Amino acid sequence: MEHEQHQEIFQASIFTVAEARAAGLTGYRLRHGRLTTPTRGIRIWDGVTPPWFETLRAYSGLDGEHYLSHTTAAQVWGIWLPIWLTSESPIHITGRKGATAARRRPDVVGHRAALDPRDVVEVDGMRLTTPARTWLDLAPLLRDPFDLVAAGDALLQRADGPPRPEGVLGTNPLSTLREIDAVLGRRPAVKGIRTAREARGMLRAGVDSAPESRMRSVILAAGLPDPVVNQEVQLPDGRVKRPDLHYLQWRIALQYEGEGHADRVQLNKDIHRDDAFAANDWITVRAGHYLYTAAGERDFLGRLRRAIAQQSRRFG
Repeated sequence: MEHEQHQEIFQASIFTVAEARAAGLTGYRLRHGRLTTPTRGIRIWDGVTPPWFETLRAYSGLDGEHYLSHTTAAQVWGIWLPIWLTSESPIHITGRKGATAARRRPDVVGHRAALDPRDVVEVDGMRLTTPARTWLDLAPLLRDPFDLVAAGDALLQRADGPPRPEGVLGTNPLSTLREIDAVLGRRPAVKGIRTAREARGMLRAGVDSAPESRMRSVILAAGLPDPVVNQEVQLPDGRVKRPDLHYLQWRIALQYEGEGHADRVQLNKDIHRDDAFAANDWITVRAGHYLYTAAGERDFLGRLRRAIAQQSRRFG
C-alpha cells in the first residue's frame, strides 16, 4: 500500500510536501534532483508544466485556512468574466482574518477577509469560495457595472440551457438569488458592496449568455420596462419560440446575434425564427457586439424605442 502511495505521488506533476510526507516519502526523497520548488510546500517535476487545475489543487492543499477566491474561483466555477480577467496567473487565495493563510508567494495574490463557513466549500479536492461569495468578491475588480450583472446572471443560468464550459465545477444554476442576498447580508461593509447591491437589482434567472445580460442591462439602465428573459412564446399560429428577451404586450422579440449566428445552420434557424415572429405581427429587434460601445447602445435603444412606439399604436 505504501509503495502504491509513493507511486501515486511521484506520478503527479505537482503535489504538496504534506501529501508526500503523508504518503511516507522522506525528506531525502523530496530533495530529488528532478524536483523543483515553485513555492514553499510544493514540488513540481523539473521541466513539467502542470495542468492549471492540478496546480490549484496543490495550492489549495497547502497548510493553513485559505481558499481559492476572486477571479481564480470564478474560472473554476465557470462564472463569466471579461477577457482581461481570465488569466490563469496570478492565483487568488483568501485566508481567514487572524489565521496564518494568504501568505505572500510568487504568482499568488493573497487576501485576508472574514470567511463565514457558509461562504466556502471543498469540491473535487479544492477549497474555494462559493459561487455567490465569489461574485461579491468580483465587485471591486469589474470596471463595468454591466459586467458584474453578467457575472451574476451566470450563477443563475437555467438547468436546461446551453452547456457549461468544459472542465469547470458545478451545474446550472450555480446559485440562487436567496443565496446571493444572504452573502450580501453577511458582508454589509465590504469594498464594492454598493456596486454589488445595485447589480443585484438587475440580476435575473434564466439568462443564457453574457451578451444577453448586456442587452437587458442596457435596456434597464435606459429606464425602459423589464423584458421577459428566455421564456417560450406561443404565437397565434401555434408555433412556439424562445427569444432571448421579449415584451409580450407589444409583441417585440429581442435577439443578440453573436459570432455563432454566422454559422449556416444557425443562420437558417434565425431566419425561420424571425419569419415566424413577423408572420404573427411581432417585431424583432436585434443587437450585436456593437452593443458594447456607447454609439451601439444609442443605436439599439433608438430602434427599440421606435419598435415600442409602433407596437403600442397597434396593440395598446
